[in-house]
Amino acid sequence: MSVPTTSAQSEPSASNRRRAIARRVADAHRGIDDASLLAFVTSSGTESAADSKADVDMGVVFLSLPQQGVLEQACARAGGTPWLWSQGSLSDAGMLVAFQVDGVEVQVSYSDHATLNREVDALLLQDTPDTPMHKLGESILKAEPLAGRSELARLQARLTTFPPELARAMVKHFLAAPTPWKAISQIAEREATLWCREVQVDACYRLCGVSAALSRRYFTRFQVKRMRPHSARFEHAPADLAERIERVMQAQPRDAFAQLYELEGDVLELVARTMPQIDLGAVRSRRAAYHPSPLTP
Repeated sequence: MSVPTTSAQSEPSASNRRRAIARRVADAHRGIDDASLLAFVTSSGTESAADSKADVDMGVVFLSLPQQGVLEQACARAGGTPWLWSQGSLSDAGMLVAFQVDGVEVQVSYSDHATLNREVDALLLQDTPDTPMHKLGESILKAEPLAGRSELARLQARLTTFPPELARAMVKHFLAAPTPWKAISQIAEREATLWCREVQVDACYRLCGVSAALSRRYFTRFQVKRMRPHSARFEHAPADLAERIERVMQAQPRDAFAQLYELEGDVLELVARTMPQIDLGAVRSRRAAYHPSPLTP
């Protein structure tokens, strides 16, 4: 006798449900300019760890962008609500919009091919170390094609080759403002919780940026999420980087700074081995002004 399938067994996973929504949205844009349509989904919502709170992030690209009403109608054909909000302007070749499909928020970044290629060129050729364009690069690399597979593959091939000049620029940028260890030795024992946490957060962002650069990974402080899986892809980073940062954020100021001092030291050793041409003199000079206390048992 066959066993009836329960609703729980037949219900798609959160990631598969979001992929299906993304396909609906992409298909709804067909018929506008199929010859130039590039559509992809690039969201944590499609990863295996996706949960009920994950949204769907998409890119939809045409040779030239149609009128806003045409795009609104396409979203509606996918079962979308009216746009909840929008940023940018179609006349400037870029707009980000949000709406819901079956209770899941969908964010679509509209662009044209010329603008998208200029943005990729800027990321790869201008050696700008900390810009939201890094998020674009990372998003395209992990994107799944919905339309225009060959064009997405071309962009991914370009972005896979990480420019060594950009890596060096990132390391220099994130080390340009060394952690203020002399000031830390003065504030760690005082009632300066917010100040202490601000210094720790800034330092941890910088250490992430350096580790990303050493590992030839795109990184920006802009809207950092899912730190553990992201840092797990860093080939040149201290072991358990994300977990150690979390422990810094959870510890009391004195212990947090002692842990941060040790973590920074590990990152600097990696810089010295991987990019020996980087001058670490100023960073090490500032570290000499701090003497970490033993950690609280």
